[in-house]
Amino acid sequence: MVKRELTEQEKDHRELMELFHEIETLANSISCNDSNDWSFVAYGSKACGGPKGFIAYSNKINTQKFLEKVELYTQKEREYNEKWGIISTCDVQPTPKYITCENGRAVLKY
Repeated sequence: MVKRELTEQEKDHRELMELFHEIETLANSISCNDSNDWSFVAYGSKACGGPKGFIAYSNKINTQKFLEKVELYTQKEREYNEKWGIISTCDVQPTPKYITCENGRAVLKY
């Protein structure tokens, strides 16, 4: 089997996915037992504008480091979209109203 080289766009996308995986790992590093200990933040950048979604995170993690990673991801995704001429839907993501804990996981409620 011949292994092909990744294109520049694929490499850029993989870098984005690795950064988002770090964000998810941090966000899920603590079990959700009390929703009052949790917050949420918008992340990502749709090509048409606005955030891709929202992610919940525990206030018990290093929130400064977490929010910096989210900001970096959002900036890099915006740059990726511009660089590669990405298109997306122009629907507006609803903002969550609150967070509940279900089976140890934070769940955003709209």
